[in-house]
Amino acid sequence: MDEMKACVITRTEPGAHATAEAVRDLGLSPLIMPAARVEITPATLDLDGVQALLMTSAAAARAIQVTETLKALPLYAVGDATAEAAIAAGFETVISAGGDGATLAVLAADRMSPRRGALLHLRGREVAGDVTGMLRACGFEARHVEVYATHDHPDFKANIVALLAKDSGFILIHSPAGARRLASAVSERGVGLAAWRIVGLSAACIKPLEELGFKSTHVAETPDEEALMDALRDEVEKQSLE
Repeated sequence: MDEMKACVITRTEPGAHATAEAVRDLGLSPLIMPAARVEITPATLDLDGVQALLMTSAAAARAIQVTETLKALPLYAVGDATAEAAIAAGFETVISAGGDGATLAVLAADRMSPRRGALLHLRGREVAGDVTGMLRACGFEARHVEVYATHDHPDFKANIVALLAKDSGFILIHSPAGARRLASAVSERGVGLAAWRIVGLSAACIKPLEELGFKSTHVAETPDEEALMDALRDEVEKQSLE
């Protein structure tokens, strides 16, 4: 490619900057445009009778103060990025499910017994899938507490619509909520989308965007950052052959 193509990163900070470095390594020009902003919510963690913690986002790890009591509990993370964030926050026993919410629930149910105590899911207000519901169906006492909330980024709609109208390239989607925010922005403004390719972390991340007229949509083989970059590389190679 003679000119560096744009790659829009809709992920929230601080993860967006790590993604931007990987995008740059693929010869693309990363444009960080978070669809949402994260707000830490006051939360009281009732650990009475809890045998383990569950976590489905890196934002949850950054939202809480990790006490010695929390450190003593094993933490099951949805994927490697969340596991790394949990370790960085101070958790000592961290197990990665390497997948999505359903994978996490299956792993937790396989590794633990309902007789040994409750499971506590540390999560945001918006979640993909019902981890606690799946575990309750397996006989566990599973509960959750919201430790952060995501809100629409005030600048996202205007910025993304202006960019899509004048440029072309790739858009990375890290969450179903981010996809819904993008869908809302482009649906309201009626902007043309045929010059843009969508690459999503999972099928759920792509679903809100499938019928909107993007040039293509591509799903990572597994819901992790490495697979997302592989999927983006595939799209870059396709674009270079056209």
